Amino acid sequence: MDEAPPPRKQPTKLRFIDSMPRAMLVTFVLAGLAAVVTAVVFIVAPPKSPAIPVEQRRPPPHGTLSHDTGRIYAAPLPPVVPTLAPACAAVATVKLEAGGAGVARLRSVLADLCRLSHGGVPTEIATAIGGLRGATIRFAGFQRAGVESTADFATRTIWLNLKFSQEAMDVEQVAPVVLHEGWHLAHAKDPVTAEQELDARAAEVAGCRQLIDINKWPRWCLDARALTELPVARAIALLVSAGYPR
Repeated sequence: MDEAPPPRKQPTKLRFIDSMPRAMLVTFVLAGLAAVVTAVVFIVAPPKSPAIPVEQRRPPPHGTLSHDTGRIYAAPLPPVVPTLAPACAAVATVKLEAGGAGVARLRSVLADLCRLSHGGVPTEIATAIGGLRGATIRFAGFQRAGVESTADFATRTIWLNLKFSQEAMDVEQVAPVVLHEGWHLAHAKDPVTAEQELDARAAEVAGCRQLIDINKWPRWCLDARALTELPVARAIALLVSAGYPR
């Protein structure tokens, strides 16, 4: 009786991992571990963007503008711009150009400044309020992000960032920005020098102290305080380094 042939061996399957050279396998594993560790670190402690130095947060002047905003995109106006009675005599000649809600909001800003116009406030504030005579205030978008405002000396127009038109922002936070530009208009010098910018910051921070709880100060108030608390020569040198003329 013939013997049964021995069973044929099944061909051994070659796994992909077995086909990799040892050095490549080690490299592959280490790269995977590094990717996992990097992802965990990124989630736990994401990298922070480098902070913009305080002297650079309000760009230097350009042309007839107190601050270079790049292109200005004026907020659209209704066919008939509403008017409201002046908040007080000190700002009676200020023209507000916006829609109904915008005009009401800007009038509330001026009402805050009226409370500061009766004396007993720093001279910087009185000067800034005086600079608003005959000025126009409007909202706009700016090509350069993060700029709060600019004043156009040619038209005596204060352009405020559109964010200030939002109800979510307290009106009190807008008034110091208007004081800043009012101070520039009071001196109406083109271009704005480093010394003048420092003085405008002084008017701004004075308004912050008068109108806003220090624990609720927005970034522009903190920036103004940081600069004005420096020795004058140092603050001016920083503004010059940021592009302001002497």
